[in-house]
Amino acid sequence: MVASPESSFTLITTMLPGPDRKRVPSPYHFRVLYRNPDPTEPGCVATWEVRGGRDEYQISIERTAEHDLVWHCTCPDAVYHADYRHACGCKHVQGLRRVLEAVGTAPAPACRRAHTPAAA
Repeated sequence: MVASPESSFTLITTMLPGPDRKRVPSPYHFRVLYRNPDPTEPGCVATWEVRGGRDEYQISIERTAEHDLVWHCTCPDAVYHADYRHACGCKHVQGLRRVLEAVGTAPAPACRRAHTPAAA
């Protein structure tokens, strides 16, 4: 049996600020759940399971019809505060992006501008 020329890894562990108030660095584990065989097409490019905090979360990266890449995370910080607090993603997305950039495989979409609520 011949190994695939396309090597990949399925589990990443990195240190991120922990879930407690002191934010003591803790290990977080990212496991690939899905990888699109054609990542250049619009739709989900990849999905990871995140473990290490209080709960388990999922991160996905989506390619839009305009070929932009958009990160998504199911953690409460991303869901409730992403529009104005985390223009470049929650700590889970930022940590995964740093690891992927370090190994030279990160899609590097520009961060969107933080949302500024309209004046009343």
